[in-house]
Amino acid sequence: MKKYFFFLIFLITTFSAIAQNASDIIDNLKKELSTSPDAKRTASIYSDLTWYYSNIATDSAISYGNKAIAESIKLKDSVLLAQVYSDLGAVYFRKTDYKSSKASYLTAYQIRKNRGDKIGMAKVAANLANIYNKENKKTLALKSYLESVDYFEKTNNLGAAAITNANIGSLFMDLKNYSKSMSYTRKAINYQEENHQDIGLSTSYLTMGNIYLKLKDTVNALKYYSKSIAYSKKTANNLALSAAFNNISNIKIQQKKGLEASKLIEKSSKIIKKLNVNTDESALALNQVSKDISEKKFLEAQSILYKLKKRYNKNDLFKSELWQTYIYLSQTHSYLNKPDSASYYIEASMKLQDEIVEKTIRKQTNELETKYQTEKKEQLLLQKEAEAKQKNVLLVGISSLLALIVIIAFLIYRQQRLKNRQQEQEFQLKSAIAQIEKQNELQEQRLTISRDLHDNIGAQLTFIISSVENIKYAFDITNEKLDTKLQGISAFARSTILELRDTIWAMNNNEIHFEDLRARILDFIEKAKIAKEDIDFKFTIQDSVHQEKLSSITGMNIYRTIQEAVNNAIKYADASLITIDVKTIEDKITIHIQDNGKGFEEDKVEKGNGLLNMQKRIEDIGGIFNLISAPGKGTTIELFLNKKNSL
Repeated sequence: MKKYFFFLIFLITTFSAIAQNASDIIDNLKKELSTSPDAKRTASIYSDLTWYYSNIATDSAISYGNKAIAESIKLKDSVLLAQVYSDLGAVYFRKTDYKSSKASYLTAYQIRKNRGDKIGMAKVAANLANIYNKENKKTLALKSYLESVDYFEKTNNLGAAAITNANIGSLFMDLKNYSKSMSYTRKAINYQEENHQDIGLSTSYLTMGNIYLKLKDTVNALKYYSKSIAYSKKTANNLALSAAFNNISNIKIQQKKGLEASKLIEKSSKIIKKLNVNTDESALALNQVSKDISEKKFLEAQSILYKLKKRYNKNDLFKSELWQTYIYLSQTHSYLNKPDSASYYIEASMKLQDEIVEKTIRKQTNELETKYQTEKKEQLLLQKEAEAKQKNVLLVGISSLLALIVIIAFLIYRQQRLKNRQQEQEFQLKSAIAQIEKQNELQEQRLTISRDLHDNIGAQLTFIISSVENIKYAFDITNEKLDTKLQGISAFARSTILELRDTIWAMNNNEIHFEDLRARILDFIEKAKIAKEDIDFKFTIQDSVHQEKLSSITGMNIYRTIQEAVNNAIKYADASLITIDVKTIEDKITIHIQDNGKGFEEDKVEKGNGLLNMQKRIEDIGGIFNLISAPGKGTTIELFLNKKNSL
């Protein structure tokens, strides 16, 4: 497996892209510093040198950063102090010192929080997301990125939003979701190209090249790497420049163009050594090993690998690099005719991949070695000097047998594990099929019940309405009470038919989108407007809620509760406006039904069946029901539903 060196560092800064070479800017700042400017300007120069050195020499950047902090503290300049800590966080991030990076960013965040600098806090949060990404906390990183982008776009800080979109693209590339990775990176590039954000383009082009390289499209990968090189040179972004050279060298190695690959690796290595970035230097070393092995320079490759193994063993963050190192070591020892060493490193790589296999092999190996040593001692006691030559033959035979037994044991284990996995998958498939069949059977039963309700009860209610109308038509009813009673029966039957239709609608759906529920609520409101023309209705629903899925029971309970709340407001509140508002807050769906009516004292009013039924409906589906009312201040009913409990 080839090790590709993907450059993933994007940092939110207050600096815009510039065309002037960073080295020239550094020279000018140092000249100005030699003129002994005032304290405030001196602190500002130290801060600028921290940033401009971050892509050229990280040690120098840290030195000037510490000077900038000292001067900012003397001046009590919290704005500059926050910026310096943020810049130092970026420098430590480039050095892969994530602990120091996080500490610097958190200090910057606290200072900006104390100052009420929300945009600065959002930028620091986006930078902390880079660290979460490196720590493999992908979910936390993505959440922080998306929240930052949302804030940047709302505050029209589109440059920062573009950089964060590029970070999201890199994260999705780690997750092998290349379509989303390309989408977010392309969005960043479009903005940066339109607004001449050259520094951002140097890294965004590099990320796009990495995506194409993952997709094995070397033509487009080389195209974007070339763009990245041009902009990296233009802006003195040496870190991106080194990464581009190194990634192209990988392509050249695969194309068997060793001389070109060597020149590119050498260029990249010089830049990295100057920057003093450990992770990138290690990636270069692995590239050099790959090239040496392809050119059969096994001793040179072996020398590099031993150094890398020593470094990777000290840090758990380099497990994949250590695995690759073991693979390369097994290859080099095989080529150098050292089967024992080759076997050792194969076993080491297997240990990293599967701890259970490693334990099994170790146990069996120890048992066989113990048995062999016992037999060897017994033979030595019986054998004389003339049998010494036979010992060597026996040693070779037993060693071969030991290796064969270990291999056979491993293969048997692998085969059994695959068999167990296959049986587990078959069981899961059978369970899924059984569940689907059960769901189909339940759905069929629901359809049968709904048809019976419609054909039988619906028909009977319709017959009752028709009979009442015929009685009124056939007889001249002068008894006012009787006429009122007949009208009540007819109205009740019609209302029952409507509720029956709502119930049948809910039964015929396994799940209901909020959009479907919205349509029925609007229909109900329209009918309420006809009944009460002097009341205005306002119904708003947040766009993000439309596609929320509800179970049929949840959907019907919400609908009935809203219906009951509106009916209560119409009957008792003497309101002129009834408002229904639906939206999401974090992981909850909130529904507010509010009227501007006369209200009432909650403690002095006994809850009737209507209020109790509403509360029970919402609690039955795992929600929270709140009633808020006061004389002269109207009534508000609040419903809180967990999204995860909606289905």
